[in-house]
Amino acid sequence: MNWMDRLRVKWSGDPDLAEEMAQHLEEKIDDLVARGVPREEAAHQARRELGNLMLLAERCRDVWRSPYLADLAIDIRYAWRFLRRSQTFAAAAIVTLALGIGANAAVFSIVRAVVLRPLPFPDGDRLVSVQSRDVRGTPHPTPLSYPTFFDFRRNNRSFEHLVSYRDETFTLTDRTPAIRVNGQVVSWDLFDALRVRPALGRGFIADEEQAGSRAAILGYDAWANNFGGDPGIVGRSITIDGTAHTVVGVAARGFSFPIDGPRVQVYVTLARDAVNPGGQPVTEQRGARMLRSIARLKRGVTLPVAQAEMDALAATVAATHPDQNRNIASAYVRSELERLVGDTKAPLMILLGAVALLLLIACANIANLLLARVMDRARELAMRMAIGASRERLIRQVLTENLLLAAIGSMAGIALAGVAVRLAAPLWPMQLPRAADIAVDWTVVAFSVCLAFVTSIAIGLPTMVRLSRADVSASLRTGSWGNTAGRDHIRNGLVVAQVALGLVLLCGATFLIESFLYLVQRDPGFRPDQLISFSLSPTGERQREFLDQLLERLRGVPGVTAASAGSPLPLTGSQMQMSFGIQERPVAPSDRPYANMAIVTPGFFQTIGARIEQGRDFTDRDDERSAPVLIVNRAFADRFFPGENPIGKRIQPGATNKNQKPMMREIVAVVGDARQSPLGLDRDAIYYFPYRQLSWFVPAIVVRTSGPLTELAPTIRGLVAEIDASVPVEGMRTMKELMSMSMAGPRLLTGLLGTFAFIALVLTAVGLYGVVGYAVAKQTREIGVRIALGATRRSVTRAVIARAAILVGIGMALGLAGSLAAGRVLASVLTNFPVHNLRVLVIACVTLASCAAAASFLPARRAASIDPLQALRSE
Repeated sequence: MNWMDRLRVKWSGDPDLAEEMAQHLEEKIDDLVARGVPREEAAHQARRELGNLMLLAERCRDVWRSPYLADLAIDIRYAWRFLRRSQTFAAAAIVTLALGIGANAAVFSIVRAVVLRPLPFPDGDRLVSVQSRDVRGTPHPTPLSYPTFFDFRRNNRSFEHLVSYRDETFTLTDRTPAIRVNGQVVSWDLFDALRVRPALGRGFIADEEQAGSRAAILGYDAWANNFGGDPGIVGRSITIDGTAHTVVGVAARGFSFPIDGPRVQVYVTLARDAVNPGGQPVTEQRGARMLRSIARLKRGVTLPVAQAEMDALAATVAATHPDQNRNIASAYVRSELERLVGDTKAPLMILLGAVALLLLIACANIANLLLARVMDRARELAMRMAIGASRERLIRQVLTENLLLAAIGSMAGIALAGVAVRLAAPLWPMQLPRAADIAVDWTVVAFSVCLAFVTSIAIGLPTMVRLSRADVSASLRTGSWGNTAGRDHIRNGLVVAQVALGLVLLCGATFLIESFLYLVQRDPGFRPDQLISFSLSPTGERQREFLDQLLERLRGVPGVTAASAGSPLPLTGSQMQMSFGIQERPVAPSDRPYANMAIVTPGFFQTIGARIEQGRDFTDRDDERSAPVLIVNRAFADRFFPGENPIGKRIQPGATNKNQKPMMREIVAVVGDARQSPLGLDRDAIYYFPYRQLSWFVPAIVVRTSGPLTELAPTIRGLVAEIDASVPVEGMRTMKELMSMSMAGPRLLTGLLGTFAFIALVLTAVGLYGVVGYAVAKQTREIGVRIALGATRRSVTRAVIARAAILVGIGMALGLAGSLAAGRVLASVLTNFPVHNLRVLVIACVTLASCAAAASFLPARRAASIDPLQALRSE
């Protein structure tokens, strides 16, 4: 009998399958023969493969026809009918599991994408960030200057590449209207250091760093959207900020560096900074610290070795140039991933801890629900054993019900996690790095699901033991499995754990809510209402003329009450720092104090609504031909001239126009403190330059209007286009929107933690309600007897509530210790928030106690209303 006949006999019950397998065998033999295999060997190989398939098919058929599988199907159908009959119980368990698993999976997915995932570059773990370390005040990292960067790049032995980069915005005028794009000014070997290749063309070469070179690499999106995806773009000339640049490459799709910023559209080399007509190029200014840098460690070089070498190089630079580098005599080398995560890590880890607590509370609640359900079914299970059901079958049935419940809850949790992750990135502030990479992490989903299944099985184990030892006749008489004290201890312990964990989560949420309200209610130092701002960047020598003309025309728009310019604007978090000398207290240049600086036009303080406390405002006469002047804020005056009148004092900042030398400037006014950062607890010391005396750039425009802000935007764009159609308007938003954006991080963190705390509070109340309610139901006869013997309704209510109070009290005592520890952790990682531990603890404890009282009152009231005759008759 050949193979074909054997197949037909073996699968005679399914002739179609037999014919199909026979045909498959013939096709396999013919295919092997066509590839040069001898026919006999091809037949042997094909028969062996088909034999393995037949064996697998037989095993699958045997499993499918197994009585165990049939019984499992029956158990699943019965479990489904049971859950449909107990809809309240099923809904409570499923919602609890879904909330615990969904929140846990969503937050961990965000943490994994932002904090734990490696950098998207080959050997990304070898990439490190290199900065200077400023030892003034609290030692902190600070950007590099070009000369310091060149010294580090030339003399280090630890890095394959050391690359500088800084943010810039460019105007592309190859199309009408002109557009503003995000860009980067980088050293030549950026793409080599990251080990990535452009999609078209090449990376930069070393000669393209030289002054006069004009090479550019387009981002993939800029190439596709602004140049039509032209494959011949390499070698063509494009106009960037009025200057022709040659395109040498196009970055790969999806590539953007740095990762923690908006997608970059154009890269140019530092040759852009090597030219400054009429002044010293910034590449030669050792005091102009504006660069970030990234390096790739050589093989065999560790981070501590690189840190030690860069410290030595920084000390050499400081000794060689003490005037500019005395306070930065060491370096700050850390992994690029650590720098990228930055301040985002702390709030994300707090959220991760919160959802872990929430998951534990949810599991404890599920355990309580399942335990109560199994106890309530004691008579039913005993009846089923009495009419012939085996103990093993009942054990399997209970486990099937628990696992089906866990499966449904897990699927709902996964769906909830998917929705939460989809909504998380848009809600989080723009500073969240790698937001585009956030997706549901199936590792944590699998862990959460396994935890739900383990909880279900663990709760079923006592049931198995009880069923294996149960006295059927006793269970039928009493409706329970004898002494349930041990089970009560388990349920009580779960409630105590829920209360303790819930209090920790509630205290953390209350702490953040109070801190957030404190930040929101603080006086910003100016009037943000009816204020709109925008940025623009005219090129060439007409910058000052353009600004003057625009402000004059804006002030003539109906409804506009004031218009001026300034940078950086309040509440944006942007800062420029500059050291200065005080005429009355001369010190060495390296020991000079420093403060934030800003550049403003006349009328700026009136426009934003900041009050001039002393002196006069800037005027149009404060230009390069008049005496150098400054305005300082109150924080500056209090810090550097305590107890003195700062008006008339003279200081010497290092900021100058072009090739001018630093000059003494007279303080002509003191203004109120307009906060630069909404999160900072300390007041920012700021001194303001008049724009006509320090016109480094065109500041942001601020306009105050008495009419609707939305109607003003088209008018502004039209005015700018009338003056110069090649100047794009960007970043137009109200000051209220700026405030909202700056508070987005604390707001989202507070909202999420508050939501988790509310869910935990509800789950804790449900768990307490279930325990107390079950105790009342179990003691119905005892309570009826007590009432029949003369106990008052009030005493019964008091006894039930006292039982609940004992559990809550133990849980709160344990939770208080955890809450104090959690408060210290929050205060240490979220340094911008004030700490009010005592008030927070009182609020959280009162809230939890009130919720617990409400949860225990209903069962207590039900107990007090028991009819003694009814209770005794039912027994």
